Amino acid sequence: MKRIVIWCVGNPLMSDDGAGPALYSLLQGTLPPHIEGVNCETTPENWISPLKKNPPSLLIIADGADMNLPYGALRRMTLPDRENLSFGTHGIPLSLLLAPLSGSFAVLAAAVQPKIRGFGTALSPEVEEGVSRLARILREERWMDLDPYQENLSPR
Repeated sequence: MKRIVIWCVGNPLMSDDGAGPALYSLLQGTLPPHIEGVNCETTPENWISPLKKNPPSLLIIADGADMNLPYGALRRMTLPDRENLSFGTHGIPLSLLLAPLSGSFAVLAAAVQPKIRGFGTALSPEVEEGVSRLARILREERWMDLDPYQENLSPR
């Protein structure tokens, strides 16, 4: 069976930016044996070495991303899509961070549309529900069922 790693990224002290760590909490002890959850919080760069030593077949990055969608909405996207969006507390762009490992494994981002931006340890109800849905999807290995992200280029 192919090994899959889920990076749960975000700041649990910044309200909805804590979607990734909240997801990690929901996934703990509930994933199939070939899927590993990692609570990266705001420092995904600290988790590069384990990827180098034991590359997965797929890396899923779960994080909040402002996609101009209803709060709590989920989307599947590529890293370049993810880098063009705002919202996040990690300093190094993930595409730059993972560039030295390019081609070693597939990468997919699973994004949650945030509502609240600011200090706080609780998720908004909409994002909490979105994170619960994402946890079910990941446990069931249905990440390709997530709607793909499509940038809205229409004038506002």
